[in-house]
Amino acid sequence: MTIAVGTYGNESWRQLAETRAIPSAQAFGVPVVHVHADSLHSARNGALAQVATEWVVHLDADDELEPGYLDAMAAGTADLRAPAVRYVHGRRVGAPGLPRVAGHLHICHAGCLPHGNWLVVGTAVRTGLVRAVGGWWDEPLYEDWSLWLRCWAAGATVEAIPRAVYRAHVRRGSRNRAPSMVEKNRVHHQIVKAVLG
Repeated sequence: MTIAVGTYGNESWRQLAETRAIPSAQAFGVPVVHVHADSLHSARNGALAQVATEWVVHLDADDELEPGYLDAMAAGTADLRAPAVRYVHGRRVGAPGLPRVAGHLHICHAGCLPHGNWLVVGTAVRTGLVRAVGGWWDEPLYEDWSLWLRCWAAGATVEAIPRAVYRAHVRRGSRNRAPSMVEKNRVHHQIVKAVLG
């Protein structure tokens, strides 16, 4: 398995990756690649191009993988293996839990993906599958959901791996949190139309 870190834009993102995401990844003793580019999809696709293993886990610059992550992922059986997430809001650290599609009260499953995202960037995925569905697309939001939805539409199996914990540091004003609900809904419908017709 390879851990791929893609950063873009301001140099501070590269520096944050070097102090947070990359050390978290290197602790596992597996290949770690980092690409810094002008856009997020270029950075992630650039990192993906360097992956020579069957599996890849993408990691955002400001996030971390908790101990036991890769062992838990390796025990899974699906093409997409979704971790639990521990959200960190400044000094407040939450308990890990499986994300859900907005409005879903049940534990989400593969069939929930057309309705919204319950997988995070750190989902373990077969490298060949990511390449087969066109890699990371240039989306204004929800670029990870676009990828997971395309994988699912191509026949990928999906499972939750609650023992693997992705530590997500929440930032006010980030690209997925700052836009209005109108813009989020517009992008959501645009992705569904592009992927599912």
